[in-house]
Amino acid sequence: MFNLKRKSDKGPVDYTVVHRPRVTKRMHLELDGDGGLVLVTPKSWSRALIKKTVAQNSQQISRFMARAAKQQLQPLQYRLGAQHLYLGQPTTLLLIKPGTPVSHLPLTDLAGSANVLNLPCGSSDPAIVKQALQRYYRQQATHLFGDRLKLIAERAHWVQHAEIPLSIRRMKRTWGNCSSSGKIKLNVHLIKAPLEIVDSVIAHELCHLKEMNHSKRFYALLQELNPDWLMHRAFLRANGFRYLQE
Repeated sequence: MFNLKRKSDKGPVDYTVVHRPRVTKRMHLELDGDGGLVLVTPKSWSRALIKKTVAQNSQQISRFMARAAKQQLQPLQYRLGAQHLYLGQPTTLLLIKPGTPVSHLPLTDLAGSANVLNLPCGSSDPAIVKQALQRYYRQQATHLFGDRLKLIAERAHWVQHAEIPLSIRRMKRTWGNCSSSGKIKLNVHLIKAPLEIVDSVIAHELCHLKEMNHSKRFYALLQELNPDWLMHRAFLRANGFRYLQE
C-alpha cells in the first residue's frame, strides 16, 4: 500500500539561520516572507551543531514545512480561466460546449499563455464545472493509468503477463493499493501529479503482487523496477496535499 501519511526521509536543504536574544536553548522554526525556512537558534550554536540538529529533527521540520505550505494554499476556483493541475503542470480551464471539436475552437489570449484544459461543460456554474472536471480527471486517469500499468508490468519479471485488474477511486489517505487477490487500486488524484510519480506508485503496487509486505525483499524488487523510488516518495510526501485539494 502506498500511503499518504509517512515519515519524511530527509530534511529541507535550504534554510536561513537567525539569532534572537530570547532564544537561548532550543531551535525554533519560522517562515520568511517568501515561504522559506528560517531557523532561529541560540547565538552560541556552531554551524556543525545546527546542521546536526537539523538532521536529527528532519521529520519534524518536514512536517512543519508541509503544514505551512498547506495553509498557504488558495481555494481552487471552478470557472473559465481558473488553473488546475494535470500531470504536474498548471493548466488553464477552457470551458467548451459538449460535442465541440477541439480543433475548431478559436484560440484566445487565455490559451496562449499556459497549457489549456478543454473541459466539456455546458454551464458556468462552479458546482457543475467542478463535476465536469472530476469526470474529466477520472476519464483521463482510467486510460492513462491502464496504459502505464501494462507498460511497467512488462518490466516486472514476476508478473505472469496476465491481465491485472485495475480500478480508479477517489481516496483521501492512500495513493494506491494492491489486494491479496491481485487487484490494483489507484487514486484518481494522481492524474494531477507528474507522470514519473504516477509510474512510481504503479511500480510500488506491482511489487505487492510478489511481496504483500514492506520487507527487504519488497524493497529489493522496487529498487529493481524503479531505482528512483526514494526520490519519488519524498516528492509525493512533500507535494501530495496539492494533488488532494478539491
